[in-house]
Amino acid sequence: MKNKTPISGYIFAVGRIRALERFLIKQEALEEAIESDLGEALRILVEAGSYSDGLLRIHDSQDLENILREELAKLKTFMENLILDDELIELVRKDSISEMQKIVQLKFGGFLEDYIRHAVDMHNIKTFLRLYLLKEKIDKLQNLVLEGGFVSKETLLKLYQQDLSFFIARLEYVHKDSGLIDYSIFLKDAIRNLVEKKSFLMLEKAINDFLMEILKPAKYISYGPEPLIAYYFAKTNEINLVRMIILAKLNDLSKDLVKERLSEVYA
Repeated sequence: MKNKTPISGYIFAVGRIRALERFLIKQEALEEAIESDLGEALRILVEAGSYSDGLLRIHDSQDLENILREELAKLKTFMENLILDDELIELVRKDSISEMQKIVQLKFGGFLEDYIRHAVDMHNIKTFLRLYLLKEKIDKLQNLVLEGGFVSKETLLKLYQQDLSFFIARLEYVHKDSGLIDYSIFLKDAIRNLVEKKSFLMLEKAINDFLMEILKPAKYISYGPEPLIAYYFAKTNEINLVRMIILAKLNDLSKDLVKERLSEVYA
């Protein structure tokens, strides 16, 4: 068993992560891949990142899923070997944001708890809007909203029974331990687009962009588990973007549509 380790114990691990961060795919390379045909896009992604040459030989969506599943499994194994705390190893193994929140809140706090609480809020905001537009009963929201965000479950339930303008206004003043954060700066335009066009594409991109911005300060933390977990989330986000781009190529989807969905990256 790995016990909770002093942050100084992560000096070597952070050094490893700093080296790997150089192989995260930059925004420019992703944009270039979108503009290219399938073969060229695959070459760009392999050369710009740290993916196996197997990615060059995919022929269909099943090939793609097999390769990316292997990449995610390798990432999880690498992180499990590098992380020095049992609790954070469990964090990497979890896919549910609510399970991650319980682990971080109980054991760590600080930057990691802050990020997970923001992720809970983003999940809840998307859930709130989806149910609101579908005119679902409040009971459904009660069952689906997660505890532990900066915006309380009680607040969301109250706002659900009011005009959507009250919800957007409430996002301007979200209380954190360190002060206030204005979610509406990041989400207001996307929410308006959602209401007008009934499409979640812009909102999902805005949420991903926001969460990536919250992660980026981990680049400047010299030791501790935070850079490791930030890299893990950044790499999983990259894998999702690679999947989106290649699937679009395989299915002859519009380049403009893919560009609209391309979120910011950690690199």
